[in-house]
Amino acid sequence: MVFPRHQFSVLDSAGNVVPAAHVEVRSEVPGQPLAVLYADRGGTTPLGNPFDADAQGFAFFHVIGGAYQIRVYTGLSGAPTFEAPLQRYVAIGLNSESDTIASRTQRVVTAAGAVTVDAADADDIIIKKTVGEATSVTMPSALLTPKKPKKIIDGKGDANTNNIVISVASGDTLMSVLNGSYTIDGNGGMVELTPLPDGSGWY
Repeated sequence: MVFPRHQFSVLDSAGNVVPAAHVEVRSEVPGQPLAVLYADRGGTTPLGNPFDADAQGFAFFHVIGGAYQIRVYTGLSGAPTFEAPLQRYVAIGLNSESDTIASRTQRVVTAAGAVTVDAADADDIIIKKTVGEATSVTMPSALLTPKKPKKIIDGKGDANTNNIVISVASGDTLMSVLNGSYTIDGNGGMVELTPLPDGSGWY
Protein backbone atom coordinates (compact mmCIF):
# COMPACT_ATOMS: atom_id res chain seq x y z
CA MET A 1 0.00 0.00 0.00
CA VAL A 2 1.22 3.51 -0.77
CA PHE A 3 0.25 6.70 1.02
CA PRO A 4 -0.46 10.03 -0.71
CA ARG A 5 1.71 13.05 0.17
CA HIS A 6 0.64 16.49 1.34
CA GLN A 7 3.12 19.37 1.51
CA PHE A 8 3.11 23.11 2.09
CA SER A 9 5.18 26.03 3.40
CA VAL A 10 4.23 27.73 6.66
CA LEU A 11 3.85 31.50 6.21
CA ASP A 12 2.55 34.22 8.49
CA SER A 13 -0.04 36.84 7.43
CA ALA A 14 2.75 39.01 5.98
CA GLY A 15 4.10 36.16 3.85
CA ASN A 16 7.15 35.50 6.02
CA VAL A 17 8.40 31.96 6.54
CA VAL A 18 7.68 30.50 9.97
CA PRO A 19 10.53 28.06 10.70
CA ALA A 20 10.07 24.92 12.80
CA ALA A 21 6.33 25.44 13.25
CA HIS A 22 4.37 22.57 14.79
CA VAL A 23 2.00 20.75 12.42
CA GLU A 24 -0.96 18.83 13.83
CA VAL A 25 -3.09 16.65 11.56
CA ARG A 26 -6.46 15.26 12.61
CA SER A 27 -8.94 13.06 10.74
CA GLU A 28 -12.09 14.93 9.76
CA VAL A 29 -14.42 12.49 11.54
CA PRO A 30 -16.34 12.76 14.84
CA GLY A 31 -13.86 13.31 17.66
CA GLN A 32 -11.13 14.52 15.25
CA PRO A 33 -8.53 11.92 16.35
CA LEU A 34 -4.87 12.48 15.51
CA ALA A 35 -4.03 10.91 12.15
CA VAL A 36 -1.36 8.26 11.66
CA LEU A 37 1.37 9.96 9.62
CA TYR A 38 4.41 8.67 7.76
CA ALA A 39 7.58 10.28 6.45
CA ASP A 40 7.63 8.10 3.34
CA ARG A 41 5.25 6.95 0.62
CA GLY A 42 5.52 3.30 1.59
CA GLY A 43 4.55 3.90 5.23
CA THR A 44 7.71 2.34 6.65
CA THR A 45 8.82 5.39 8.67
CA PRO A 46 6.26 6.70 11.20
CA LEU A 47 6.09 10.46 11.68
CA GLY A 48 5.13 12.12 14.94
CA ASN A 49 1.87 14.02 15.21
CA PRO A 50 2.35 16.90 15.79
CA PHE A 51 5.65 17.18 13.90
CA ASP A 52 7.81 20.21 13.06
CA ALA A 53 8.32 22.00 9.76
CA ASP A 54 11.96 22.50 8.75
CA ALA A 55 14.05 25.67 9.14
CA GLN A 56 12.59 27.05 5.90
CA GLY A 57 9.01 26.44 7.07
CA PHE A 58 8.52 23.51 4.70
CA ALA A 59 6.38 20.61 5.91
CA PHE A 60 5.19 17.36 4.35
CA PHE A 61 3.66 14.09 5.42
CA HIS A 62 2.14 10.92 3.98
CA VAL A 63 -1.23 9.63 5.18
CA ILE A 64 -3.99 7.33 4.05
CA GLY A 65 -6.38 9.10 1.69
CA GLY A 66 -9.19 11.00 3.37
CA ALA A 67 -10.31 14.37 4.70
CA TYR A 68 -8.21 16.06 7.36
CA GLN A 69 -7.91 19.22 9.41
CA ILE A 70 -4.45 20.75 9.69
CA ARG A 71 -3.38 23.05 12.50
CA VAL A 72 -0.07 24.97 12.37
CA TYR A 73 1.31 26.85 15.38
CA THR A 74 4.41 27.75 17.38
CA GLY A 75 4.89 27.65 21.14
CA LEU A 76 2.66 25.59 23.40
CA SER A 77 -0.44 23.94 21.98
CA GLY A 78 -2.71 25.52 24.57
CA ALA A 79 -1.06 28.96 24.40
CA PRO A 80 0.50 29.35 20.93
CA THR A 81 2.70 32.31 20.09
CA PHE A 82 1.62 31.99 16.44
CA GLU A 83 -1.25 30.08 14.89
CA ALA A 84 -2.24 29.91 11.23
CA PRO A 85 -5.94 29.67 10.33
CA LEU A 86 -7.18 26.11 10.85
CA GLN A 87 -7.46 24.21 7.56
CA ARG A 88 -10.63 22.11 7.48
CA TYR A 89 -11.67 19.26 5.18
CA VAL A 90 -8.33 19.06 3.39
CA ALA A 91 -8.80 16.28 0.84
CA ILE A 92 -5.68 14.14 0.48
CA GLY A 93 -5.29 11.29 -2.02
CA LEU A 94 -7.26 10.09 -5.03
CA ASN A 95 -10.99 9.75 -4.35
CA SER A 96 -10.28 10.96 -0.81
CA GLU A 97 -13.84 12.12 -0.20
CA SER A 98 -15.64 9.85 -2.64
CA ASP A 99 -18.08 7.29 -1.30
CA THR A 100 -17.89 5.11 -4.40
CA ILE A 101 -16.30 1.67 -4.55
CA ALA A 102 -13.44 3.21 -6.54
CA SER A 103 -12.18 4.88 -3.37
CA ARG A 104 -11.68 1.56 -1.55
CA THR A 105 -8.71 -0.76 -1.84
CA GLN A 106 -8.90 -4.55 -1.77
CA ARG A 107 -6.71 -7.47 -0.70
CA VAL A 108 -7.66 -11.00 -1.71
CA VAL A 109 -6.36 -13.73 0.61
CA THR A 110 -5.82 -17.06 -1.17
CA ALA A 111 -3.15 -18.67 1.04
CA ALA A 112 -3.94 -21.08 3.86
CA GLY A 113 -3.54 -20.09 7.50
CA ALA A 114 -4.47 -17.22 9.80
CA VAL A 115 -4.90 -13.69 8.45
CA THR A 116 -3.44 -10.61 10.12
CA VAL A 117 -4.84 -7.23 9.12
CA ASP A 118 -2.32 -4.38 9.39
CA ALA A 119 -3.18 -0.80 10.32
CA ALA A 120 -2.29 0.34 6.79
CA ASP A 121 -3.93 -2.66 5.11
CA ALA A 122 -6.51 -2.56 2.32
CA ASP A 123 -10.05 -1.40 3.07
CA ASP A 124 -11.60 -4.71 1.99
CA ILE A 125 -10.06 -8.04 3.05
CA ILE A 126 -11.57 -10.76 0.86
CA ILE A 127 -11.08 -14.32 2.17
CA LYS A 128 -10.95 -16.54 -0.92
CA LYS A 129 -8.60 -19.37 -0.04
CA THR A 130 -7.68 -22.08 -2.48
CA VAL A 131 -8.27 -24.60 0.33
CA GLY A 132 -11.41 -25.14 2.39
CA GLU A 133 -10.63 -24.31 6.01
CA ALA A 134 -11.82 -22.11 8.85
CA THR A 135 -10.03 -18.77 9.05
CA SER A 136 -9.00 -16.66 12.02
CA VAL A 137 -8.60 -12.95 11.30
CA THR A 138 -6.83 -10.59 13.70
CA MET A 139 -7.57 -6.87 13.46
CA PRO A 140 -4.88 -4.24 14.12
CA SER A 141 -4.91 -1.91 17.12
CA ALA A 142 -7.81 0.50 16.67
CA LEU A 143 -5.72 3.29 18.18
CA LEU A 144 -3.09 2.98 15.42
CA THR A 145 -5.51 2.49 12.54
CA PRO A 146 -6.72 5.34 10.30
CA LYS A 147 -10.35 6.02 11.11
CA LYS A 148 -11.81 4.33 8.07
CA PRO A 149 -14.00 1.19 7.97
CA LYS A 150 -12.50 -2.17 7.05
CA LYS A 151 -14.59 -4.98 5.61
CA ILE A 152 -13.92 -8.68 6.10
CA ILE A 153 -15.65 -10.62 3.33
CA ASP A 154 -16.27 -14.32 2.56
CA GLY A 155 -15.14 -14.29 -1.06
CA LYS A 156 -15.13 -18.08 -1.42
CA GLY A 157 -18.74 -18.47 -0.34
CA ASP A 158 -18.16 -21.26 2.19
CA ALA A 159 -18.24 -19.47 5.56
CA ASN A 160 -21.18 -21.59 6.70
CA THR A 161 -18.90 -24.62 6.70
CA ASN A 162 -15.58 -22.81 7.19
CA ASN A 163 -16.29 -20.03 9.65
CA ILE A 164 -14.30 -16.77 9.59
CA VAL A 165 -13.59 -15.73 13.18
CA ILE A 166 -12.46 -12.13 13.70
CA SER A 167 -10.64 -11.08 16.87
CA VAL A 168 -9.09 -7.80 18.00
CA ALA A 169 -5.78 -6.73 19.51
CA SER A 170 -5.49 -7.37 23.24
CA GLY A 171 -7.19 -4.58 25.17
CA ASP A 172 -9.43 -3.49 22.29
CA THR A 173 -13.20 -3.84 22.29
CA LEU A 174 -15.24 -5.36 19.48
CA MET A 175 -18.84 -4.16 19.44
CA SER A 176 -18.41 -3.02 23.09
CA VAL A 177 -17.01 -6.39 24.26
CA LEU A 178 -13.46 -6.27 25.60
CA ASN A 179 -11.24 -8.65 23.62
CA GLY A 180 -14.39 -9.72 21.78
CA SER A 181 -14.73 -11.71 18.57
CA TYR A 182 -17.16 -11.91 15.66
CA THR A 183 -17.92 -14.94 13.50
CA ILE A 184 -18.96 -14.83 9.86
CA ASP A 185 -20.88 -18.09 9.48
CA GLY A 186 -23.06 -17.47 6.44
CA ASN A 187 -21.95 -18.16 2.89
CA GLY A 188 -20.92 -14.90 1.23
CA GLY A 189 -21.20 -13.04 4.53
CA MET A 190 -19.26 -9.94 5.52
CA VAL A 191 -18.79 -7.49 8.38
CA GLU A 192 -17.69 -3.87 8.27
CA LEU A 193 -15.69 -2.68 11.29
CA THR A 194 -14.83 0.95 12.10
CA PRO A 195 -12.32 2.14 14.73
CA LEU A 196 -13.98 4.05 17.58
CA PRO A 197 -13.05 7.78 17.63
CA ASP A 198 -11.09 7.36 20.87
CA GLY A 199 -9.14 4.39 19.48
CA SER A 200 -10.37 1.99 22.18
CA GLY A 201 -11.80 -0.59 19.82
CA TRP A 202 -14.04 -1.38 16.86
CA TYR A 203 -17.76 -1.22 16.16
